[in-house]
Amino acid sequence: MNYLRGMLILSLFMSMACEKDIQIELPVDLEGTVVIEGLLYPGKEPRIYISKSEPFFDSNVTPQEVFARGARVNISHRQESEVLVPDSTFDKFRCRWVPFYEGSRAVKFGETYTLKVQFEGKTYTASTTINQTRAVIKEIIYTPEFTDIYGGHDGVNVRIQDPAGADNFYRFQMNRFIDRDNAHAHELDGVPRDCTGDEEFYMTDLGRTIYTDIGNDGRTMDLLAEVSFEYNKGDSTWVIIQSLDERSAAFYQELDDQLISILNPFVEPVFIKSQIEGGALGVFGSAVLSDSVLFIYPQDNPL
Repeated sequence: MNYLRGMLILSLFMSMACEKDIQIELPVDLEGTVVIEGLLYPGKEPRIYISKSEPFFDSNVTPQEVFARGARVNISHRQESEVLVPDSTFDKFRCRWVPFYEGSRAVKFGETYTLKVQFEGKTYTASTTINQTRAVIKEIIYTPEFTDIYGGHDGVNVRIQDPAGADNFYRFQMNRFIDRDNAHAHELDGVPRDCTGDEEFYMTDLGRTIYTDIGNDGRTMDLLAEVSFEYNKGDSTWVIIQSLDERSAAFYQELDDQLISILNPFVEPVFIKSQIEGGALGVFGSAVLSDSVLFIYPQDNPL
């Protein structure tokens, strides 16, 4: 008994001896990284999100606070060029403004577009060609539970016909109306949602997972997707599958892999490779949308 008591005391002493407070002083002149994100969709005007990163503990965290004001943003193709102008939309779910740079000319399928951003004396460039084959949705099946590396989820199984003859990369999209009572699956505490009253508002839910047809070229594929917002039986939605270019798919896949490595300490860390030239972090690419298919939830979301 005395031996055991002695070992416990020794263990406690060693654990206390290993604790040490370390004071870290961050440089006051820390220069943030420019972050650029933009996907072009045929038939839609270009919209580019540009921000500047802040120190981890900085209080400036909303899109409006980190927006890169004063940037010169240009998109060109063939002999045409357009300067994008600042604009914004109001996110009624999170009650905040989301600024961006937007053009007025709809982009076209089959064309190559070049992005040029000039900000604080530096220039960033990237290009994308919109030539992806559109996916065909054959069926949408509700699934009350499926399991992936994050755990168990409810969602939908989108069955598509993969176009043969090319490497294809897909992402899930769901458009629907919600109100402030529809919680988000990954909502953080303290997100204000008191700016809409009882009205319904339109939301787009983009999946985090990237699907590829490698090994399934030309076959029927089942894409299991977790949905982000709560739902009730009879709620109507529209489901779309995005066909991404390869570089954009790689960027979003690395984002998801990084999230996995943050949640699981046994997973090897992932370093995101920027698809922007000039030192900015981010992606400039394109996506071709499938036809939208109506999906009605057959039951309430599981509690």
